[in-house]
Amino acid sequence: MVRNKPDFWMMLIIFILTGFGLVMIFSASYYEGLTKYGDSYYFFKRQLLWACAALVLFFIVSNVPYTLYQRYVGWILFTSFLVLLLVFIPGVGKTLNGATRWIQMGPIGFQPSELAKVGAIIYTASIMVKKQNVLHQFKRGLLPPLIVIGLLCFLIVIEPHFSSTVILLGACIIVIFCAGARLKHLLLLASAGIPFIIWVMVVEPYRLSRWQVLFDPWKDPTGGGFQTIQALFAIGPGGLSGKGLGNSIQKLAYLPMSQTDFIFAIIAEELGFLGGTFVILLFVAFVIRGVRIALKAPDLFGNLLGMGIVSMFALQTLFNLGVVTAILPVTGVPLPFISYGGSSLMFSMLAAGILVSISRFRPIEANARINNRHFDTHRTLHRQTQPSPL
Repeated sequence: MVRNKPDFWMMLIIFILTGFGLVMIFSASYYEGLTKYGDSYYFFKRQLLWACAALVLFFIVSNVPYTLYQRYVGWILFTSFLVLLLVFIPGVGKTLNGATRWIQMGPIGFQPSELAKVGAIIYTASIMVKKQNVLHQFKRGLLPPLIVIGLLCFLIVIEPHFSSTVILLGACIIVIFCAGARLKHLLLLASAGIPFIIWVMVVEPYRLSRWQVLFDPWKDPTGGGFQTIQALFAIGPGGLSGKGLGNSIQKLAYLPMSQTDFIFAIIAEELGFLGGTFVILLFVAFVIRGVRIALKAPDLFGNLLGMGIVSMFALQTLFNLGVVTAILPVTGVPLPFISYGGSSLMFSMLAAGILVSISRFRPIEANARINNRHFDTHRTLHRQTQPSPL
């Protein structure tokens, strides 16, 4: 394969999403920053620092050949398991809102599940390449990687972080499907896995109550339905063009986490239907461009890795928008590139950098065709500029 220039349009979409996110984080958080910390720019300045660090990480990763991850997939998988286990060590894991999802290292904290999602996708893409000859056999082709993926999911579930588990599992299943697994095996797997997922959702009282409140938030307007109601109060008055940037009412201590998981509600309130549609179209363009990059990758590992990363972003975006618009129960899933949160932005940029790295490479045959096309164009122009013998 031959190294070329990265996908310009993908990079442009990523930068627009990140820049737009910074603007909306300031708009959604300046009131809370002023009342809680005495600084309207408190959240914006912190996110801006993370964005600068994330951009450096993005450019580094986008210049690293993606094939390197296949070579060191064992270490990547080991690190994913290690950080998930570190969460449960007292003094290392940080408990917030009843869930131990964070590792705190001095002033810096991050969610190990974010790293585990990327690690699981890299592992699944790599193992599916190796299992091509036995992929039609469930025991030899699918069962070993499913056990590894299941262990990762188990460690995330008991944090608990059910939404991240579903995103990780969904992205890995899409990679397995794209690798050529038999549909019969996947349907059997789904028939066995769906009851388990339903059991996990209902076994915890708080998860069951979230589903009950979803269908009628007014049953518990000051408890489980509060965030959903306030998000809808933000989206509804936005109308076609919104109240104007900075003019949201719900961010004034009405809607909790207005700059994090529910930032889309503030976007809809301030920028209206047009602003919300603009954000959704950006993510649609990201997915379309990402699929194009994956399909043009020079090898199967690049194909599967690209599809897995795109699937992860697509599922996470659908989860966030579903929660904000009361289609799904409230859960802690940020909107990629836009929601406030340093670790979320860093790992989003890490995954996006890998995707851009894939776009840098193409098969030698394709590169030869491009060079021949450029040569033919140059030769034609040269002939046209030569003086006529007559």
